[in-house]
Amino acid sequence: MNLRERILRQKDGKVIFIDFFENYQEGHVRNILMELTREGILVRLSKGVYYKPVRTRLGILYPEVEDVIGAIAKRDHAMILPTGNTAMYQLGLTMQIPMNYEFLTNGAARKLKIDNRTITLKHGVANNFAFKGKLMPVVHQAMRAIGAANMDETMLGQIRSLLQANPEPRTIKHDIQLLPAWERKIIQAMI
Repeated sequence: MNLRERILRQKDGKVIFIDFFENYQEGHVRNILMELTREGILVRLSKGVYYKPVRTRLGILYPEVEDVIGAIAKRDHAMILPTGNTAMYQLGLTMQIPMNYEFLTNGAARKLKIDNRTITLKHGVANNFAFKGKLMPVVHQAMRAIGAANMDETMLGQIRSLLQANPEPRTIKHDIQLLPAWERKIIQAMI
């Protein structure tokens, strides 16, 4: 089976990277992917990142941001963490769906365009990835984006609910120590 056929056999909704096809020269893979993009079979999301879209009668169904981020993290063996408005939205601290999703990564920084949404991966310092739990680093990023002066009772109540619904008893003591003093004080009062 040639490379073009292998790509065409990928299931719809698949994120495809140039380096998926190790048995072929990168230049050849790039040419085939660009050719399929020109034909409308693939959509280019970023340099080296393509998508085989799901087509509906209403048009192209683009991938969820989390699916693309998950594929990048898996491929790069990188950690990725939502930050800013993205973290706030994921935690339910805002109902406003971000058009610009922001993530920190210990992998390569890059920008991707999916339909009318932008995904920005910024290189983050190691401290952002020192947390052992899954919830606390996202809470930290959201609280950092909001700021101490702007935290209101609704936000605090939502964070409290999340901590109660998703207790992380094995990691919470470690993770609290990584928080800035004002965040630590708030979280300790909640648990």
